[in-house]
Amino acid sequence: MKRVAIVSLRGGAGSNTVTAHLAQSLVQVQKDVLVVDTDPVNVLRLNLGMPFSHTDGWASGICDSGDWFASGFESPHGVAFLPFGQLSQSFLSRFTAQRALYLSELVNSLSRVKRDDEREHWQLYHLVASDLQWLNTLNASVQFDLVLVVLTPDAASYAVLQHNMPLFDGSAGPENQTTLKFVLNQFQPETELSRDFMLVMKNELGPLLSPVVLHRDIALMDSAANLTTVQHYSPGSQAARDYQSLALWCIAQLSSH
Repeated sequence: MKRVAIVSLRGGAGSNTVTAHLAQSLVQVQKDVLVVDTDPVNVLRLNLGMPFSHTDGWASGICDSGDWFASGFESPHGVAFLPFGQLSQSFLSRFTAQRALYLSELVNSLSRVKRDDEREHWQLYHLVASDLQWLNTLNASVQFDLVLVVLTPDAASYAVLQHNMPLFDGSAGPENQTTLKFVLNQFQPETELSRDFMLVMKNELGPLLSPVVLHRDIALMDSAANLTTVQHYSPGSQAARDYQSLALWCIAQLSSH
């Protein structure tokens, strides 16, 4: 089993989009994929074809009775999925206060999941920025094989990156060289500003930056509006090619695990 965490440094960087489309690309290369959304905003489900009216999720189950198994969903194109769900204000307050405990409990439980499928099993966890500190405190039983931090080539992401560099320095020691990687999203090669920030981030992050760059593509917004992934809405698009490359790069990164 391969376990991957995906997190944005700031809102709007695109971790929802990256998670959904990386999952779909992994399915297309014959991986068995489970996506877990841990964000209370609860919009990742829309990329995976879940009806907007469906509000159940694992978080309400774990807060209420501890039974979250019934909240599973499978997208029309083969991605297994645990949505976060819609929480009442009282449940949301309880979940937020014990977030690290609930996440660790869920990851431990899912590590024992047995699949009958002969395909290699991957679990993708969509996290929120505050979980970066939690990731640094994990014990071996809930460690991730790969942590992808999503950035955009702009001033806002660069400022947040600089603010958080001490945290990443602690995550990128010799024992974690393959664990932490950054992914540049929403790149616009036609704009000088986007090209400049990409070069700056390449210079500062070095080998921690994935060589796969995800371009800004209108096909991604169109596919989300149609409750599907870009691989099925626009398979010939730049975005579909980018995510295929990202999936193959992730597989290569974890081939020795």
